[in-house]
Amino acid sequence: MKLAPIVIFSYNRANHLKKTLISLKKNKLSKKSNIIFFSDGIKIENKADLKRVRSVKKIIKNLKGFKNKKIYFHNKNIGLKKNILDGVTKIVKKYKKIIVLEDDIIVSEYFLNYMNQALDYYKNKKKVWHISGWNYELKFDDIEKKDGKTFFIKNMNCWGWGTWHDRWKKIIVNPDFFIKKMNKKKIYDFNLSNSANNWSQLIRNKKKILNTWAIFWNATIFYHKGLCLNPVVSMTKNIGLDGSGSNSSFEPLKKTKISKEKFFIFSKKIKENFFLRNKIIFSLKRKKNNWKYFIKKILSIFFLSK
Repeated sequence: MKLAPIVIFSYNRANHLKKTLISLKKNKLSKKSNIIFFSDGIKIENKADLKRVRSVKKIIKNLKGFKNKKIYFHNKNIGLKKNILDGVTKIVKKYKKIIVLEDDIIVSEYFLNYMNQALDYYKNKKKVWHISGWNYELKFDDIEKKDGKTFFIKNMNCWGWGTWHDRWKKIIVNPDFFIKKMNKKKIYDFNLSNSANNWSQLIRNKKKILNTWAIFWNATIFYHKGLCLNPVVSMTKNIGLDGSGSNSSFEPLKKTKISKEKFFIFSKKIKENFFLRNKIIFSLKRKKNNWKYFIKKILSIFFLSK
């Protein structure tokens, strides 16, 4: 099995990046993998930001432990959206498949096993568009939480993910396209029965309130009736929900456990798992009705306005 290149997108968060790389190097396949960095340039012309960007560059330059290393340093700040869209397009076109991480994602020590096995297993299954390493934190009975279990859902998660060139090349980065194509029923489905704000993200991108990339990949997969593979228990964790990211809000860091699963079961039946989809919807709706959710929203507004 030919391993997919690992592509990491970074900017000015040296401490986050260190933790991401430490977790990644615990994977045995890291020594056999190519790693590629797209690191953004200075956004704010001040000494503090310059120092942070230089710290990130130093970490990347000194990194060892991978088969090969390629670095793309941007002289100017192009923003997360352009950095990821251009970077993923460039690399997946060359290698035909890709594993993507941002600088605030901690991974399981078997994350690379899972990603590479899934990318190999489903490469010719055109209904599968996306491999996710993350899943919502759900409560399961022992029977439901079967070792190595994975499932399909139409909703895309981007906290550690992978795809193939023939799928990615179809991405549509135009909110007007989806606004014209989706009716109320499709919007309801796209929003996970109105438990998520996917449609709102598209509208806010159109109005220039947001400038994000992931919602367009999510919408493209949904439009093409594609499916995304997820682990039942998450193999990644986002440590960047502290207001430090380009598009991340503040959220108190949870003591979420990452899966230590070594072996994975990949279903031959490629269809959405409605049982787990409904569990996710229930979890999201319950979160919205929780008073802690509103406190997080207030904190989010406070940190993003600073």
